[in-house]
Amino acid sequence: MIASLTKTRSAEAHPPPEPPLSLPRRFIRGTSFWLFGLSASVLIGSLWGSAVTGSRTAVADVLGDLAAEQIAQDRFAGWIIDGLTSVGLIVPDDAPVADRVLALPETEQALAELTDQVVDAAFAPVGSTAVVDPAAALLPAVPALTRVLADEGVAVGESSVAALVSSIEPIPLDDTGEFRVTSAATKASAALSLAAVLSGIAMVVFGGGAVLTSPDRVAAVRNLAYRLMLTSLSLAVMLRLGSWIADPRGGASPLGAGVSTLLGSHTYIPLALAGAAAVVALRVRRRSGSHRPKRSNVR
Repeated sequence: MIASLTKTRSAEAHPPPEPPLSLPRRFIRGTSFWLFGLSASVLIGSLWGSAVTGSRTAVADVLGDLAAEQIAQDRFAGWIIDGLTSVGLIVPDDAPVADRVLALPETEQALAELTDQVVDAAFAPVGSTAVVDPAAALLPAVPALTRVLADEGVAVGESSVAALVSSIEPIPLDDTGEFRVTSAATKASAALSLAAVLSGIAMVVFGGGAVLTSPDRVAAVRNLAYRLMLTSLSLAVMLRLGSWIADPRGGASPLGAGVSTLLGSHTYIPLALAGAAAVVALRVRRRSGSHRPKRSNVR
């Protein structure tokens, strides 16, 4: 009777111990996890790169920053002076008049218009003629140009100056009719998209191999989700740090501003992947926790 009143605890139900993995299987499992992480890095970087190169807004912002460099501005100014010289409004090698023209506020607006034309030409369809039109940029500056010519002793009316400016020929940006920025962006976007597809397939293959060779497949899936989450977060942090390092003073250097704009664009892609991977990891953890054997408290 006393023995029957003794508190007893039923034996807890434990799953049978898993046999230890063989050396080849451990090697395959570790290699699969490593290749999964490598494929995930390529996938995230390819998705980000494809989105950036395929985004007109991002490329336009970068080109706009690069076009603000002195070299680009000198090239644009040369287009304006060459156009005015070609129609006889400016005498060749007349540096004082050219300097006065370039110093006009209206000419600065024309340079900004040419910058916008270059950005638009960057997205011209492949095979079309990519050109810039100095005449369209200079037409608003006709009154100021007329005053400059009058100061130089050239008596000519605004209508005549406008007619001469309108006769300036457009400047082709590439002899082949294919603007190199458009071609480069299109090819880069296509290559990165292909890399994303291949790396996604590799992730499925190597992730499946890691799960199949793991003794605890639920834990393996959770491990893969954590790896994807950390890889995505790492890339997002690196992009933001790179954007800040490239241009820490917020655009003091046009070239630095362009690189900063490029690195800081579309960082939501790795963050979104990190969030999706975190959701998968949490759901797998909850499901695995809900199937744990309960302890029996029968006494």
